[in-house]
Amino acid sequence: MLFLPAAGGLLSYLAGMAKKQYAKYVALAFSVVEVILSLWSYYLVFITPSYQFILQETYTWIPGLINYHVGLDGLGAPLVLIASSLTTLAIFGSFREITEKESSYYALILLFLSATVGVFVSLNLILFYFFWDASLLPMFFFIGIWGGPRRKYAATKFLLFTYGGSVSMLLGFLLLYFLGGSTTFDFVYLLNHPPPYWLQLIVSALTFVGFGVKLPIFPLHTWLPDAHVEAPTPISVLLAGLLLKLGGFGFLRFNLQLFYQVAIHYAWVYIAFGLVTMFYGAIVALRQVDMKRMVALTSINHMGFVIFGAFAGIAVTGSVFFGVEGAVFQMFNHAFAIGLMFTLTGIVKHTFDTRDMTVVKGMRYGMPLASAAVGLGALAAMGAPVFSSFLSEFMVIYSGILYSPWLWFAVLAPGITAAYMLWMLKRMVLSQKAEGLSYHDIDRKFFVYLIAYLVPLVLLLIFPSLILSPVATFAQSLLGGA
Repeated sequence: MLFLPAAGGLLSYLAGMAKKQYAKYVALAFSVVEVILSLWSYYLVFITPSYQFILQETYTWIPGLINYHVGLDGLGAPLVLIASSLTTLAIFGSFREITEKESSYYALILLFLSATVGVFVSLNLILFYFFWDASLLPMFFFIGIWGGPRRKYAATKFLLFTYGGSVSMLLGFLLLYFLGGSTTFDFVYLLNHPPPYWLQLIVSALTFVGFGVKLPIFPLHTWLPDAHVEAPTPISVLLAGLLLKLGGFGFLRFNLQLFYQVAIHYAWVYIAFGLVTMFYGAIVALRQVDMKRMVALTSINHMGFVIFGAFAGIAVTGSVFFGVEGAVFQMFNHAFAIGLMFTLTGIVKHTFDTRDMTVVKGMRYGMPLASAAVGLGALAAMGAPVFSSFLSEFMVIYSGILYSPWLWFAVLAPGITAAYMLWMLKRMVLSQKAEGLSYHDIDRKFFVYLIAYLVPLVLLLIFPSLILSPVATFAQSLLGGA
């Protein structure tokens, strides 16, 4: 599951050299196999009765220093499933979007999948860092080669911000090794033999920067809108739906699980950053006229829920399940809802040659299928009760109110989200038809592809335990570790 996509990337590139169109079909085939493997591994985690890392593998990498140690638990399994599923959808969506350098593009997209899976299964700090940085390089090339007019600026800004955060994280890992007294980078060992509290405090601050850039939290977010606006549509799907989840995963795996005592004592700091990020992303999105930029800022808003819910959950013992489960559930729901919204921005740009919501009018008249997809995507993104995104946001806010009744106003953040999504619908879909615009609706096959993003959100509304049950074992382990 870890190295199959990398091998597929090489084969996809070679197939594309033989015949251009082969590259995308080989990439799609490997991504589908990866989905099957991730579903099987998720099932194994699902039926595991108590918290533990399963499917562990350990090999010597650098003798006496670093081991190749991987495994899967109730936190990593849902995110691996996101990685494989969203990559498959992005590859399919690339068929009509990417027409240049296809061999390189599809090879890089599979390498990106391999790197992200590596992050979610790594149980060695240096191995984690290796895959963490490996995920940056394909994204840099995606933006820099296949991006828009300001792609070089956006790609450079993306790499500088995210790599700078990585260096901060690596410094924290090195301090754990040299000052922790354990002389190992093995995560499981460190989990069972916690470093001194003072060292946890220092490393928590350093990793906070590294994960905060990637999530991203305010004020470390400024690379995100530029990267999204310039990235091709399928890459925006992966950037928001998958790459940002690396930051959320890092917060939960290290700042929450490994440095649990620090997380409890300074939960209010994380909650404050999460709350500010929620409202900042929502308010700034409300002021946008570029549809894609608005959707990009929506990601900042929704990722604020993750850090807010997780740390509010551990701050009050009675809400640990609601907060942590809601945070992971939010990451899962956001991946598919935001993936659909970014795909729709590509449709709007392709049809009208602009994403300006003050220019695009009356889509309901000439584009009924696209309009229906925009309406459903907006409902999913705003957390309407017809999709499981409602449940995750409810769990997060409920956990925050349990932490402090004064946090009731957090419920206003989804209200602002609903406001700009409804405003978008009013301006673009429900308005009168504009003169001079050429309307071309999507075909039924592509509409089915768009609806595929919403299938998990409907299924999990009915059966949320499919995600929450494995995550509950992770949450329970946090209580045991207190």
